[in-house]
Amino acid sequence: MFKKLTVGLALLIFTQFIGVGCQPEGDQTIPERFDNEIIGIDAGAELMDTVEYEVMDVYDLDEYELIDSSEPAMIAQIESAVESEEWIVGIGWTPHWKFQKFGLKFLDDPENTFGDDENIEALGRMGLSNDMPEVTELLENYYLTDEELGELMQLVEDPGDSEREKIIGWAEENQETIHEWIPEDTDGKGEIVKLLYNNWTDAIATTNLIAYVLEQEMNYEVEMKMVDVAFVFQGLVSGDFDAMVCAWLPLTQASYWETYGDGLENYGPLYEGAELGLVVPDYVEVDSIEEMSE
Repeated sequence: MFKKLTVGLALLIFTQFIGVGCQPEGDQTIPERFDNEIIGIDAGAELMDTVEYEVMDVYDLDEYELIDSSEPAMIAQIESAVESEEWIVGIGWTPHWKFQKFGLKFLDDPENTFGDDENIEALGRMGLSNDMPEVTELLENYYLTDEELGELMQLVEDPGDSEREKIIGWAEENQETIHEWIPEDTDGKGEIVKLLYNNWTDAIATTNLIAYVLEQEMNYEVEMKMVDVAFVFQGLVSGDFDAMVCAWLPLTQASYWETYGDGLENYGPLYEGAELGLVVPDYVEVDSIEEMSE
């Protein structure tokens, strides 16, 4: 139904070695230039297991330690590292605005250890399609291009108004797109829709946008709650919440899907073509994961 989208932006989580320049200095090895660390994402994410037990094994990265991290920590590290042209490497994925802003690149993965591209999918509690068919039809229709999601994520990060106000401004300028998602003759009559999301930039953007559509275009009342990724899945399975629009599948959040997927409804991708891999700044003269062990 939808054509595959090209990669635009990237989320990165990095580590740094104190020192500048693009070549190993003196007797330092490549791992030493990276401080023998790869900074990862949230503990428990399937992507962390992929890096630790597949990527690091296949490419003989036994001199590295995989470190748990978070998006705020990543942002602080990459800003500092790029300003000083320090060597940093970490798990990265698209879409995210940091890729474009800081000049970053994916390392080649000739063994394809990260697999195929990811999707961001909309999920709901079991029975939501019967209880709120117009809501689930909206979620099935909800779809963003690379450019649209990039714009929304950048708005979330820009200073100024609240996240909701900035997303409302985008929505008012993109009514034609939004109206393609909305079922005809919808009136939610003030019924409450409870949304869960995590603190990733894409999740904040997509959840605020769908909340706007439900409230302003379909006459529902929306309650939103930000929690850790694991609790997003748990909250839907418990039936205490209705939906999420921020599930990264089939790899990044695979462990949660394997645990909770049988108790959830899947409404398909709202974004296709997210890329996963190890990422470094452009100035680092390493182009492949194979080179990291040299």
